[in-house]
Amino acid sequence: MKIIRQLTDELQPGMVINQDIYNRNKVLLLAKGATLSDENIKTIKRLGYSVVSVQKDRGQVETEFWTRFDEEKYEDFQKSYNHSQEEITGILKKINEGEKVNVDKVYEVPHTILKEARSPYNLFIYLSQVEQLDDHTYSHSINVSLICSAICQWMDIDPDNTKDIIVAGLLHDIGKSRINPDILNKPGQLTPVEWEEMKKHTIYGYRILEEAQAPYSVRIGALFHHERMDGKGYPTGLPGREIPLTAKIVAVADVYDAMTSKRTYRAKACPFKVIDRLQSDFYTVLDTKILLIFLSRIAECYVGDIVRLSDGRTGQVAVINRLQPSRPMVRTSEGLVNLFEETGIEIEGIVPAE
Repeated sequence: MKIIRQLTDELQPGMVINQDIYNRNKVLLLAKGATLSDENIKTIKRLGYSVVSVQKDRGQVETEFWTRFDEEKYEDFQKSYNHSQEEITGILKKINEGEKVNVDKVYEVPHTILKEARSPYNLFIYLSQVEQLDDHTYSHSINVSLICSAICQWMDIDPDNTKDIIVAGLLHDIGKSRINPDILNKPGQLTPVEWEEMKKHTIYGYRILEEAQAPYSVRIGALFHHERMDGKGYPTGLPGREIPLTAKIVAVADVYDAMTSKRTYRAKACPFKVIDRLQSDFYTVLDTKILLIFLSRIAECYVGDIVRLSDGRTGQVAVINRLQPSRPMVRTSEGLVNLFEETGIEIEGIVPAE
């Protein structure tokens, strides 16, 4: 096999690349040995590559999907994720007992996991694959804090405020420790009386964090994360303009994780179906600016994922449609499928990494 250096302007679909291609965040986008498509070539050019290494005279090859999933790094992520349950259990116990909140110590839990992810692009593919903790409450708290981190990064929020928002995400449901377990773990629909008690977890959380002398922004994250822009949230029905930024960000992360995470009554939901529902049903409910940024950027995190289409085909997410991020272009063995135009086809789910 002959290896040559090829000008990117001369790349052709079907060529086999002989080097890894990374984006500016050092995330692997195209692995050595992958067969180039038109969209791959556009990506390489957009990233500023002028010359790349390709394999010559390999002959006709079958369509191959490139991968950015690093199994070894994912295993490190899973270990950190699993270890976090013990850390969070100890932290919540001490806070509930009235010990003062040490923001740096609480922040270290999600920060350790984030170091293993290295970027939001890896974070969301890892979260879509990760085996969640047995106790949903811990998994949800971790996930919300990690998603808050990505949103803060995408919104260019300063480091000090980012830290408080991440901590607020981790502690936003701490008030559920004061809810009767029979209500909290009830598999069926809550009665009106039970629902009124469940809603009080936001107030309980604020009081717990107030007693523990948590920063104000952390406390209001717990108190107001169920407030809504249309004024129909709880506990106070605040209008959108009065909801603090921390609570707005935690709300987006909370809703997304609640809609995508595994439950006893259903498997993990497909992120693209959740993105579609958020775009169609939540613009008047969650902060529009935050939601627009979140939906466009999170969809980009799934570029390169192998997905299962509703018509039975398997393909790879290639290009995100910014007007409708839930309906990207998907590369299959038969060519590109533009889901924005092929309205009768949708993404059913992400294929687990082997």
